[in-house]
Amino acid sequence: MGMYQTYAWGIWFFLTWYPTYLVKGRGFTADEMGHYAALPFLFGAGGNLVGGLLCDRLSRHFGLAFGRRLVGSVCLTAAALLLVATALTSGKWSCIILLAFGFGVMDCMTPAAWSVCTDVGGRWSGAVTGAMNTAGQLGGFLSTVLFGYLVDAYHNYNLPIFVIAGMLAASAFLFWKIDATRPLLEDSPLTALPSALAPIE
Repeated sequence: MGMYQTYAWGIWFFLTWYPTYLVKGRGFTADEMGHYAALPFLFGAGGNLVGGLLCDRLSRHFGLAFGRRLVGSVCLTAAALLLVATALTSGKWSCIILLAFGFGVMDCMTPAAWSVCTDVGGRWSGAVTGAMNTAGQLGGFLSTVLFGYLVDAYHNYNLPIFVIAGMLAASAFLFWKIDATRPLLEDSPLTALPSALAPIE
């Protein structure tokens, strides 16, 4: 839950503040913003597919725990660095490219995060995914509100980007602490269905 809450700070920047950031923080016109606003989401769609393939392949090659950690932590760390580079660059077009890659790499970890819920949750994986997603919504709310307060207080659209990058780095650390081979409950193997979910004979 902590991993996904801190990760969601990055995603919700793109879902809420990204167009405003381009126009007011980077000087794009409304027409230019309209042309490039979809670019990170296209990279994100590709990142999801690549992340799923990497997650499966690395988990088979290195084992479940290390395979999941490798995808999650490396992608989150790379996304944090790309956002820092975004805040430091002065170029309009380099900003767009860095943000697109940042979102794509960030979304690359998503399959690993959701797979971990099944790994550790077993027959309770629905409850685990629900808890994780709820924590993510909380992170999204906090990041959206704080972004506005920071811009209003400091008149700087790049300052919140550093905060978001820090949260992604925290998420990378937390992801590395997750062991996908250790179930949350001793009686939670995926094959052990509760009676309500057992097949009808």
